[in-house]
Amino acid sequence: MRRSIIISAKPTQAVKRLALPPAARQSGAMQIEVLNPNSSKSVTASIRTCLAPQIAATPHEVICTEIAAAPEGSETDADVALAAKLVGDRARAATSDALVVACFSDPGVANSRTLRPVVIGIAEAAYYAALQLGDRFGVISLGPASIRRHARHIDELGLTGRLAGDRAVDLSVAEANAPERAAGRIAEVGQTLLKDGADVLILGCAGMGHQRMSLQDRLGCPVIDPVQAGLAAAITVLDLNYRRPA
Repeated sequence: MRRSIIISAKPTQAVKRLALPPAARQSGAMQIEVLNPNSSKSVTASIRTCLAPQIAATPHEVICTEIAAAPEGSETDADVALAAKLVGDRARAATSDALVVACFSDPGVANSRTLRPVVIGIAEAAYYAALQLGDRFGVISLGPASIRRHARHIDELGLTGRLAGDRAVDLSVAEANAPERAAGRIAEVGQTLLKDGADVLILGCAGMGHQRMSLQDRLGCPVIDPVQAGLAAAITVLDLNYRRPA
């Protein structure tokens, strides 16, 4: 059965969509937007590739988009603040049934939940997924600024006691999205986090997802792609018809 997959759609452009098959429409299939809140089409393409098994398995329509007006990567606090505003703008205008914000700083997620019924932050989804697989998790982050943002978010969620460590690979978003350049450094940091006491690792950037399986095989522990975790959460919410209070 063919399913609709749309990538790299700009928020101001009309998007050409393939119609869902009649069987999917009749079964209550809905639409999930996986939003990369930066302007990098290569990151969006990487996300789409990493999500392909889940897209193939769900009757829901999954579209992967980016925001043309955003920075190429959300690396600094200023980048994340701008991304939060742009995510809020998208949440107001979106027509999808669920919105997955594919940036590990979860920019704009809390505010967007006041605007739309189903908004998933990939970091939050990844933390909760990790708790099902081990006692303590480690985060492989881009740089020191990312680690500080993650620490605040983890503390807000009450999960600091389950964090074994958060260490930086010291790469940009673009560099982390290049497997041949990033693989060795990501594995090195992952190994250090295992020594810190982590028994589950989380890739702390939406563009790192292509590293998941090779890193898991190399280190022998569960490795979580946060975008996959976010999409899994959105699919579950729609499949089980969870509803937030009005």
